[in-house]
Amino acid sequence: MVVSHESDTPPDYHRQRWLRELCEYPDQLRLRGSVVPDIFPLVILTTVYAYAIAHAYENGYENIAISNSVIPALSVVLGLLLAFRANTSYARYYEGRQLWETLQSNARNLARLVWLSIPERSQTDHLEKMRCMKLILAFAVATKHQLRHEFGVDYYDLDYLLPPHWIPAATADDNAKARSASHHLAEAFFNVDKDNKRRRKSMHGDRVTDEVNRRLTTTPPDASASSSTASSTSAAELAVGTSSNEGLPAPVTHKHHHLRRSSSSSSSTSSTESSVKDAGETSHPHVNFVSEEDLPDEAMQANMSLPLEILFRMSLYMAQAQNVKKIDGIFSSTIISHLNALNDCLAGLERLQDTPIPKAYNIHLKQSLWLYLLVMPFTIVSELGWWLVPTVVITSFILYGIDSIGAQIEECFGYEGNCLPLNQFCDSIRKEIEFIVHHVPCELVI
Repeated sequence: MVVSHESDTPPDYHRQRWLRELCEYPDQLRLRGSVVPDIFPLVILTTVYAYAIAHAYENGYENIAISNSVIPALSVVLGLLLAFRANTSYARYYEGRQLWETLQSNARNLARLVWLSIPERSQTDHLEKMRCMKLILAFAVATKHQLRHEFGVDYYDLDYLLPPHWIPAATADDNAKARSASHHLAEAFFNVDKDNKRRRKSMHGDRVTDEVNRRLTTTPPDASASSSTASSTSAAELAVGTSSNEGLPAPVTHKHHHLRRSSSSSSSTSSTESSVKDAGETSHPHVNFVSEEDLPDEAMQANMSLPLEILFRMSLYMAQAQNVKKIDGIFSSTIISHLNALNDCLAGLERLQDTPIPKAYNIHLKQSLWLYLLVMPFTIVSELGWWLVPTVVITSFILYGIDSIGAQIEECFGYEGNCLPLNQFCDSIRKEIEFIVHHVPCELVI
């Protein structure tokens, strides 16, 4: 066999690539994405200042010129300051991209594990799994908004991903709402769904065999009522979006609609109790233990981290799945490791956002830059004359540009042209999760 060491034959379109690059708009003339709009006023101001010095020198004020021996020392110091600023800013930019890459990777792995490894034996199982898949995407979107100091949940790309009637502590207005959110978060995932055999067959048909139905519906007499009520509460509290988005039958949604209302309304509570009694179910209240050593509830008044609340909610779902033997301990540890990795990414991103370059350094850099540009015209006006003006224009454009680039990439989570495209990152996760949900079967049918 003869191995050819010649290069691969390029395709036809490759020969014309140089022509396409020649026809593109050159980067040297681009304004969009550059720092020219930001530094243009400063360059104009410095140019006017240089013009005034050149005009004064040409009109007889030759004594304003000073020795040129000062500029070399200032140039070295200023160059070191600008280099440190640019390198430090890009290091923050690159670390932010690495953290987002780690967040995306863990979100993909977590979505794959949840979708393929947690079994579905009822409509509620599918619904809870779908809510967890949406919460994975909600974590990335909520992280994006938090890094941009956009608090709350009223955003087009976040609101529909969260369970309805769930009031996160990050958006709670008072103690009542905050405690209600904490109560809903605590009880949402601790309930076990064990519905009756007739409802499972009506929803799934032959999907669940009689043997599986018999195993799932066989409960002790004193536990059947509490498990039925618990499944209703779980299905209500964890809902993400409307029933049409989840593919739920309309009767199921309307039957449990009263369970999703606020506990502060007495009429809603009485309606819930009567509906439960009519269905032959009894409620199993959730007991909240308190003691004198409990921490105060003042923290709920602050802006709680919404991504962290979403992680809590997903952790509760995994704990529930392990309690009802849907997953084993080894798989639960794998899931927890991915959730911990998401928490580490969130902590790293918050560190970058909350720890900017020290303000004293930025102030000193700008002051040094201004002093340099103020002194430089006096040292070269005697040699250049009117050519001082274009020289100062070029010098100020370069120096102001380097400083402005460092300032833009230092805050890499905003909306500037040189910031990280967080919307694209979140949209990529959304498309991947939607592909898994719609095109990847959760169970292999042989």
